[in-house]
Order: sequence, then structure tokens, then C-alpha cells
Amino acid sequence: MARTTPLLSACMIVRNEEANLPRCLASLRGLADELVIVDTGSTDRTVEIAESFGARVLRETWRNDFAFHRNQSLDLATGRWCLVIDADEEVTDTAVQETVWHLERDELPPLMMVRVIMDYPDGKRVAMLAPRLMQADANVRYVHAIHEQLNISDMMAGLSNIRLLHHGYCSPAALTAKERRNLAVAEAMPDGPHAWHCRARSALTLGEWDKVVASCRDLVRSVDASVVLRLEGCVLGGMAACLAERDEDLAYMVEAGRSLGEDTPDLRYLELVHAARRYKACLAEQGDSTDSPTFLRPWSFWHDSRLASAVLEVILGKRKVVERPALSEGETSSLPAGR
Repeated sequence: MARTTPLLSACMIVRNEEANLPRCLASLRGLADELVIVDTGSTDRTVEIAESFGARVLRETWRNDFAFHRNQSLDLATGRWCLVIDADEEVTDTAVQETVWHLERDELPPLMMVRVIMDYPDGKRVAMLAPRLMQADANVRYVHAIHEQLNISDMMAGLSNIRLLHHGYCSPAALTAKERRNLAVAEAMPDGPHAWHCRARSALTLGEWDKVVASCRDLVRSVDASVVLRLEGCVLGGMAACLAERDEDLAYMVEAGRSLGEDTPDLRYLELVHAARRYKACLAEQGDSTDSPTFLRPWSFWHDSRLASAVLEVILGKRKVVERPALSEGETSSLPAGR
């Protein structure tokens, strides 16, 4: 029996997306019964393309507030379910018929997580879970002008089999333009944990180390910030300090991270970089094991500042590790032996 009301509405906000929109809307065929698009001032063929796919388009003046326009798209939707998707994303590797079957028949939680795979210019691919699929009658809405989030603190959620591939970070030029826009929006927001976090994220991509460190110090010291946000402040600030070779700021972020009592690979990485730099500085001051005439007694371990520099470059990703072939029987390594 044909449905009388839409099962799933795809909800989007767009602006000048003629290059991406056809791919996105084509990927929604068979999954979305309704396409709801809020256009915030396109000057290209975006609206024409959207309407050619049968989308309902609301033309709006951009208000410098992503949450506001996200909520507009949700308010316009008439489906039982809403899928929030961006024009530079596409549905991929998803069993569409199976998804529709479950949405129609199962008693699912009001909020469903969607896998989002992000492609980056250097060929890296990062996957994350995001709450993008929600029941319309759950009445969840977005907050925050940039890096908007749902206004929920505790809600049962499930895992959808929908997968989205995000193309927005593939182009370095496009990524830079997007982050400049994001930073401008974040800097216009009132000071607070979310604003500091957003400023740090965008400034880090743009290489504005002073802004990253300043925002992260505010975030780490904030009594209103959650442990998760303060931890990310330590990591983002530590990354900026690493890249800017600001050891004092790096030490501050490492110590702040330790004080939170959390153990994550990011924090351990920062600790490793900090320790490697201190080790290298110590060798620069006190000498290598090869400089034995300068010592009253030799060091217990073999120390080589060139090796320390190489190891630090490997840790920072500036040098690749080339594996040596295994030694055959009878062969010996030419590396110097430890004491």
C-alpha cells in the first residue's frame, strides 16, 4: 500500500552548491520521500537543480546562524523521520530497502546515529557517528550558530545503517574558505565553552596558533565546560603548540590534560612529543654519548642527538619510517651497541 505521508524527509541548508547538489540528491533516491531545502542566498543554479529533483525550497537570507536554518528545514519537513544531510555529502554503501523497511516497521529509538566518513586532502579518511536521523515528533532542535548540536542531554539512541560520505574537506582551498567562514561566525558568538572550542578548531586549520592557544586556555580553565570539551581544549592547544614549537604552551596543555584524569591516545601523543623535545634540548645542552671527553663519567644509555631529532620527526609525521629487511643468519647490525 502506498504511503499517504512521507516516511523520511531529507533536510538541508545550502548556498551555491551547484557542483555538489546533484550527486547528493541522486544518492537520496529510494530513501527520502521528501526533499526539504533552505537556500540561504545562492547565486548559481542551486535552486534550479533542487527543484528539478522535486525539492521544496525555502529562500532565506543568511543569518550567520547554522542552527537557525537547520531548524527551519526541520520545521518544514512533513515526514515521520528527518535525515539531516549536507549538499557536499552523499548516501553511500547503504542498504536502502532494508533501511526503509526498518523505519516503517520497527519500534526504533527517537534518535539514530549515522556513520559519516570524511575524506581529507592528504588521502586520510576519518569515520565518526553523528545523530543525523530523528523522529519528527521527538521535537529535537539545533543550538549554537556554528558547529551546531542537538539540544539534548539524555535520549535513547540507536545505530542506523545509513552511511554518508562527506566530500567537503577534499579540496584544501575549499577547506580553508570554509574554516575562515566558521572562524568569523565563532568569533561573533559570545564567549563561552562552545565558542572557544569552535574558534580553536577553525584557527588550528588556518594555522593561527595564537588564537588556538588563547581559546584553548580559556576553554581548559572554564568551570562551565564539560570534561570532554576541556580535554579537547588540551588536545587542540597542544597540537597548535607542537606545530608552532611553543614548548611552554605544550607543557601547559600536557599538564592540564593529566589533571583531568583521562587517558587517551591524543594526550599520550602530546606527552610523547613534549618528552622528545625535552630530551633533545637536554642533549643540546649536555652533549651526546659520542662527546665522551666532555663528561666526568659516561651516560648509562647511548645518546645521539641526530637520532633524537630523527625520532621526533617521525613522531610528528615529518619523516617516514623505512623498515629494514630482516637480517639473515650470521649477519650483524651496524648500529652502535648500548652501554
